Amino acid sequence: MQNDYKTQEGQTLLDIAVHHFGSMEAAFEIAAHAGLSLTDELPAGSSIRLPKPTRAEQMNKYVVVAIANRNIIPSTGINALHEFDGGIGAMQIWVSLKVG
Repeated sequence: MQNDYKTQEGQTLLDIAVHHFGSMEAAFEIAAHAGLSLTDELPAGSSIRLPKPTRAEQMNKYVVVAIANRNIIPSTGINALHEFDGGIGAMQIWVSLKVG
């Protein structure tokens, strides 16, 4: 059985893998199935067809349930709110470059 996944702002294939399968390992299978690279930018609102995991270790139901119970939508990609003109050389410590 295959599912369609609608992407959110700033999501990567790794985020989708954790959100839907509870494991980052599934990102490789998602990428191959969708004809994408792990580093491709995914526009918000686009639809990706997800494969059924082929190995048991690619599915962690505890993580999927924990994410769902907390209403978390993983989103670790760079988006317009995170982009900086001039790169790291233009950043200021504790202003745009957080040290922690």
